[in-house]
Amino acid sequence: MRLKRIFPLLIIVVILVLPSCFKDNKSDDYSQWRELNQQFFNTKETEQIDGVLIYQSLTPVWDNSFSILMRWHNNREETANQLSPLSNSTCYVKYTLTNIEGERLDSSASFKCVPNSMVTGFMAAIMNMHVNDTVTAILPYTAGYGVTGYSSVLPYSTLIFGIRLDSISKLM
Repeated sequence: MRLKRIFPLLIIVVILVLPSCFKDNKSDDYSQWRELNQQFFNTKETEQIDGVLIYQSLTPVWDNSFSILMRWHNNREETANQLSPLSNSTCYVKYTLTNIEGERLDSSASFKCVPNSMVTGFMAAIMNMHVNDTVTAILPYTAGYGVTGYSSVLPYSTLIFGIRLDSISKLM
């Protein structure tokens, strides 16, 4: 008698749980997007003008699990004597964030940030800049918002930042 009452409940549980075992996971939902982003990054990594690489690959010494691509838009010799931020510096930057399709996802004309509070790729880019440097930094998803994404940034997105480091706050 007791088995007759438990059996319908067991059937309901199996009906509710079993389909989730066969459902595609999130990475499968974005597998094509992930592949497009990886191809974009690989293409930019080898892109050249007159036999010279456009982007410099940069692997931070504090985390060698990823590399970002950086392209300077100014003469670095002119800014070489300027300050470079530390991970805990307060920086003022201008930036735009786009995806590989050129869609603007975010921007700021005056953004106050501390590098170690940003995604790791942005932190790596900022810490390799001097005041008044302007760069395009391309971050793979592993150095950005990863497999989860954030707000309008899809999971597995390569991030393209246009960054200008305007100043670094002086310690008081």
